[in-house]
Amino acid sequence: MDVARVRAAGGVAPLGAPAVTGRPARTAAVRLRAAACAVGCLVLGLALQVLDRSVAVDVAGSVLYVLLVGFIVVVAAPRPPPLAVAAIGFAVAALVELAQLTSIPAAIVDAVPVARLVFGSSFDPLDLVAYAAGALLLWPLARAIGSGGERTRGTTPQKISTPAR
Repeated sequence: MDVARVRAAGGVAPLGAPAVTGRPARTAAVRLRAAACAVGCLVLGLALQVLDRSVAVDVAGSVLYVLLVGFIVVVAAPRPPPLAVAAIGFAVAALVELAQLTSIPAAIVDAVPVARLVFGSSFDPLDLVAYAAGALLLWPLARAIGSGGERTRGTTPQKISTPAR
């Protein structure tokens, strides 16, 4: 039984066809790679906190923020296409940055000081540029860890033909 035919039929093999295996193991492997990348982003981001503040450190932290969000998305749902993962990473980071134009993040940070690591301290338009750079980096990284499934460029699912009666 051709795997593409099974997928085209909604993932259900006809009665008597051999079972298609590998998807749960593949999904687990994608999640594991994404989790490892997320942990790496956290470690690097926390390491940046001990460095003196500079434009380079701020940009690196902003890029890591987008990467972290994207890898968390892949851990939660490993099937979105890499471009969608990058777009979600950028959108979440940009929304948090734009929220800094309100008093809400400051109130949260006042109540829970460690939340500054998530919500930041003040709006900086340079962060939006860094988030875009992070999304551009996240796109191929998400593809490399396997987000989006087993599709390869240039292939299309095969149509199942039914015999004429």
